[in-house]
Amino acid sequence: MQRLGKHIVRDSLRPKEYEPVLVSCGPHTIELAEQVALECQKVGADPALWLDTDTMFYGQFKNYTAENLKRVSAHCVGLLDYVTAYVWLGGVRDPSGMAKVPRDVWAAYNEGELAHWDRSSEKKPKNVSVASGLITRERAKSYGFNHAKWKAMVEAAIAVNYRQLESFGKVVASLLTPLSPVDVRVTADNATDLRFRLAGQERKAYVNDGVISDEDFAAENRDVSLPAGSVDVAPLEDSANGTFVADAPTPQYGKRIEGLAWTFRNGKVTDFTAKANLKLAQTGWEAATGEKDVFGSVTFGLNKKALPGFLQTSIVAGTVSVAIGDNRSLGGRNRSSFGAQAFLTSATVEVAGKTVIERGTWVI
Repeated sequence: MQRLGKHIVRDSLRPKEYEPVLVSCGPHTIELAEQVALECQKVGADPALWLDTDTMFYGQFKNYTAENLKRVSAHCVGLLDYVTAYVWLGGVRDPSGMAKVPRDVWAAYNEGELAHWDRSSEKKPKNVSVASGLITRERAKSYGFNHAKWKAMVEAAIAVNYRQLESFGKVVASLLTPLSPVDVRVTADNATDLRFRLAGQERKAYVNDGVISDEDFAAENRDVSLPAGSVDVAPLEDSANGTFVADAPTPQYGKRIEGLAWTFRNGKVTDFTAKANLKLAQTGWEAATGEKDVFGSVTFGLNKKALPGFLQTSIVAGTVSVAIGDNRSLGGRNRSSFGAQAFLTSATVEVAGKTVIERGTWVI
């Protein structure tokens, strides 16, 4: 815990002296939260702990009306007036109750969160999300994960060589930020055939290498995760045409969404399907506001130690992930209370006619 806390603060967050840091945790992650706070103190930052519990999280869905849930929390937006750095140490311990929350209630909750996201997009604080807090036996049971294998994988993925990760990430980012717009094609044997267009220098590709460097801060690339290892980009929203079919599950709301697939026409979703738990995948979809059905972003995985099928599939080396909905954090134009992501581990990717990923393996 002490070693991980030191890594989170000194290597990833890199807070300044006197900088206010909020560490969000649950009872199961309070030990790590304390270590993070102590490391913040050692570098002269000003930490505080924010404790949430399963009882409080699920209680809001029972005790608040839909109209109340739609209102943004004064605590959340108020904190953004002075907190400039956050460390997120996981959500609820047991996600199984999420599947029991009515879909219209989730939609109201997401609507309230949108106002918080708007303010966060404006203030642009630093954020470090740590997957260690998500690894609970209850979550593993809900999603059908092998707890020991998942834990070992995350630990190995966190312990990668970050200099190599950063170096390769910059190579990939340069491909995805060409001097002028270029076309990208993603195909796979599972009927995936999606084409879209990169915006060029107008929209930079962001490297999540686990460190918020001075260069990242200046470029407003202030969100990282541990384990790290991805490059994200917001292509031209109306350029997407074709079909994207996931071959890895999306664990969400306490269930596994299998075979999630979208068909796009000029950036709009014309078909939204899944082999299992489609209704969960569409939670909040009908009532959502904004560009909920618009092509949003693409993520390319870099981490060779990460394995697919858990909560970290997007960072698995060679994996391509597509998202719809809000993409403003990447310089896109979509504003929406809905967002979803699907993962493809066996893709072949061509950028400007050159193959860069072949059947899930980088070839550059």
